[in-house]
Amino acid sequence: MPSLSRCFLLAGVLALAGCTQPAPAPSAPPDTRAADEAAIHAAVTEWSASAQAKDADKFCSFYAEDGVVMLEDAPDVSGKTAIREAIGGMMQDPNFALSFVADKVVVARSGDLAYETGTYAMTLSDAKKRPSTEKGNYVVVWQKQADGAWKVVRDVPVSDPPADAAK
Repeated sequence: MPSLSRCFLLAGVLALAGCTQPAPAPSAPPDTRAADEAAIHAAVTEWSASAQAKDADKFCSFYAEDGVVMLEDAPDVSGKTAIREAIGGMMQDPNFALSFVADKVVVARSGDLAYETGTYAMTLSDAKKRPSTEKGNYVVVWQKQADGAWKVVRDVPVSDPPADAAK
């Protein structure tokens, strides 16, 4: 009889197990895209102002430690320290000026990545020490950090062709 009582016990356990409710599906995280887009737009305004003020430390504070600036016809500038050295050097140019405006910010539904597109104008001295302005468009990829701050992980400016290139 012991084996028959074990069978009933096992059948009872299996029957009870079949009656349990499945675990609820994990709920999706809250949609914070609108707030994140607003935060990035505000950061872009502050970032551009730091460039206009020639504040290299503030300017570089918007980059992640492993951020990369991908310039045309030049090696990538990788890491916050290298970016600080590069931008700090450019800001020493008496004709240096940089401004940019975001025209679009899109945050991923996951809330951890975003991209920004916009236009920029940068002035540096030419070979004869005269101001030379370059205009173009850019794409910036932002990543939310562990502390919730948005930082730039990729910065890709693309110059417009020179005005006389069409001739």
